[in-house]
Amino acid sequence: MKVTFLGTAGLVPDVGLKVTGKRGQLSMMIDDDYLLEVGDGALRNLNAYGADLNAVKRILISHLHSDHFIGIVHVLFDMMNVRKRSEPLEIIGPVGVEKATRGLMSLCELPVANDETRGYEIRFKELGSSEDFDDTRTVRGDHPSEAHAYRIHRDNKVLFYNGESAFTKEVMELARGADLFISTVVVLEPHSFHNSPEDVGRAATEAGVKRVAVVHWPTEFEEKRNEFKQLIQKYYDGEVFVPDDFTSFEV
Repeated sequence: MKVTFLGTAGLVPDVGLKVTGKRGQLSMMIDDDYLLEVGDGALRNLNAYGADLNAVKRILISHLHSDHFIGIVHVLFDMMNVRKRSEPLEIIGPVGVEKATRGLMSLCELPVANDETRGYEIRFKELGSSEDFDDTRTVRGDHPSEAHAYRIHRDNKVLFYNGESAFTKEVMELARGADLFISTVVVLEPHSFHNSPEDVGRAATEAGVKRVAVVHWPTEFEEKRNEFKQLIQKYYDGEVFVPDDFTSFEV
């Protein structure tokens, strides 16, 4: 299983999470068939990477904050207008993901909003407190916006992604033993609902994971990634990666 970090930034300038020429908002590709998060600029980076959007079967969303989700409308329109997609597409996320997606398509006045003329079917799945389907498990976490963590199991490897929930008991159980543990790290000091390096290091150790990758990390560490890794490694003695956009890892 391969994960490609297409976008790793956020958009909260006063805590250093700036979008730059090097870093777009959150988006990751699992192999070539799952897209995990679609922040602003996702389509630009998908095209720059050379992704085949007709191969994407599922788009997985952790929560509906714009830096994780707003790029979806351009991805869907590209599938219609450029790729001439005909195969169904699943969009999976929190309660409200269908209303939000349809609302964006209509607000932008794009023809992809029309189910009859789009050319491909969109199938929405709105998540409950926990779900288990195909190679994916999810649990609802703890965040001001309903947020879900994901566990994907392929080829005897496990990828875990926490899109911004606190590390609740349920989220920790989902992460247990993962080969790659991916988490957002939004703040440098412990916070009520955003994770700090300290939180991630402790959670990774408790969950017994093999490797850690952090996204959504402060841009002030752009040229000091080793220093940022060390903040996590105070509490976790395994490998830590601070990926840039277009970085790929074999899980």
